[in-house]
Amino acid sequence: MTTSRSDWPARAGALAMALGVGGPLAAQEFQLPSGHAATLFDVVLEEAGDVMAPDAGTDPEALPEGELDESEPLDQPPPDNPDAAEDPEAAADAGEGGAATGGLARFRLVVPGLGGEGAAYEDVAQDFAWLCESLALPALDANGWSPTEVVIALSDREVPFGEADPEAVQFFEGFRIADGACIAQAF
Repeated sequence: MTTSRSDWPARAGALAMALGVGGPLAAQEFQLPSGHAATLFDVVLEEAGDVMAPDAGTDPEALPEGELDESEPLDQPPPDNPDAAEDPEAAADAGEGGAATGGLARFRLVVPGLGGEGAAYEDVAQDFAWLCESLALPALDANGWSPTEVVIALSDREVPFGEADPEAVQFFEGFRIADGACIAQAF
């Protein structure tokens, strides 16, 4: 899996401008629609080739029409984008104006007290779509990134990416990006 964080600190200023906030981004606290405060602590970008193909359980609209040809691999782009099949890296980088397209962006935030009283999943569920639309999409657009998927991760503490912490409370929601909007996906 190819992930990228190396240029994120250099782009943090543009993100802060896109969000209309000043100062160090890591110190910025966001007030969520649920009334809870959240702090962005990590953004992980994955190239288009690393993103799993949608399946009927996550994105029924992405299924091809007609009968499924079982000889076709599910991790290949749909036939309407034959150039991507020949050179996935070139296709992922060939967005309008040189913007990177495709792939997955993970926005990871800390919400103190998550999982406690008044901060169960049901209490913060509406925050995910708001964070995707109000935080992730403007920040990605300001930095020239056009992912096909965004994952919003809320946790009660910072957990290093890819590591397990059985004591941590973590909630995740995934979104497909289409026509500049976040469309919730079963996760």
